[in-house]
Amino acid sequence: MKTLLCTIAIIGLCVLPVLAAEEVKIDLSGSRVAAGYQDQGKNGEANPGSFTVPDAKLQATAKLAEDISAVIRLNFDNGVANGADLAYITVDNVGKKLAGDKTPVNPSISVGVFKMNFGEETFNNDPVNNALVENSVTNPSGIDAGVQIKQDDLVPSLPLILGATLGFFNGNNGAFGAGDTNNSKAWLFKASGTMKNMPLYFAISDYGSNDIPNVAGSTTALNIGQQTNPAVPGTSATWCRKVYQLDVRYDLLEGAAKFDPSKAPLWSDAKGVFRLAYGNCSDTGPAAGKPLTQAYIMIDCIFNVDKKWYVAFRYSYDDYAISGLTGGPLGKYTNMSIGGGHRLSENTILKLDLTTKAEPSTIKPKIENDSINLILSTKW
Repeated sequence: MKTLLCTIAIIGLCVLPVLAAEEVKIDLSGSRVAAGYQDQGKNGEANPGSFTVPDAKLQATAKLAEDISAVIRLNFDNGVANGADLAYITVDNVGKKLAGDKTPVNPSISVGVFKMNFGEETFNNDPVNNALVENSVTNPSGIDAGVQIKQDDLVPSLPLILGATLGFFNGNNGAFGAGDTNNSKAWLFKASGTMKNMPLYFAISDYGSNDIPNVAGSTTALNIGQQTNPAVPGTSATWCRKVYQLDVRYDLLEGAAKFDPSKAPLWSDAKGVFRLAYGNCSDTGPAAGKPLTQAYIMIDCIFNVDKKWYVAFRYSYDDYAISGLTGGPLGKYTNMSIGGGHRLSENTILKLDLTTKAEPSTIKPKIENDSINLILSTKW
């Protein structure tokens, strides 16, 4: 069924420009493919020593009007038609449309199924947009159905570019999952700042899932580390997730390219780029006592040797503490990656990534999941 739906969607994407060439413009930018060789050990996410296609997306953006666009993205990871994972409509310059050109409040509004604007790693946590291949051990990110209001520059007179995002989402099960099961909705708020006189960027993100039903298969849309559905005691009918995260980014010897998270932030033309993320996640239920909590950190950097070669490093850990709940991934999980890449063209990169992974000492025998990845990635 998924293959049939994807085939119909592809035919529709090809036919639409012919039927409405004058009215609708179709843009395939944002599409991408990564393929190569991965060895993630006996207990890794993939088979050890495998040729894989870990990422393949076909994205189409239809420009419906001057400030209105629609996006649909099809997932072909590992060469399999996995259906659509993004489908949304965005309306830009909403304030000016409603109140005229002089209004300072002029956000864009997105409605549908899309990636939530939480943190910074979420914009490049795939083998194509990532400077490395592996993500941090926590990899905070999520796709959900909802509405998101975003403005990049709230007060132009400030010494920084102040941006803000406010979103409301289903919260449970994520996009195209088992479906939304209650009227309790998740919320997200993010504030960001880019200094005008120095290459410094920072952001704080805050997320609350509200009530998630305590039933099998019910998970939060925002995934944080090892645990997507904590084991809440049977006396609790629901549980909830609250997360906050602080991000800081600094460019050394800033080049002409400015910060743009939608264009893979670690690929700027600065000589060096350094990022720090700190977050805390709390999963709790009404009768669960103390919650399962996570404190996580990511530090990564990239150094551009020249226009063709770069080296990169990432260290991250996710530390779990639990009380009042049963089960759960107790202890500290750590990932450390080192690697680099060669830019064959502006959009095509050959990447080598070596990642060591450490689990809590209570997990025995040791999990063999260190990885080596040699990936060729491209996007258009």
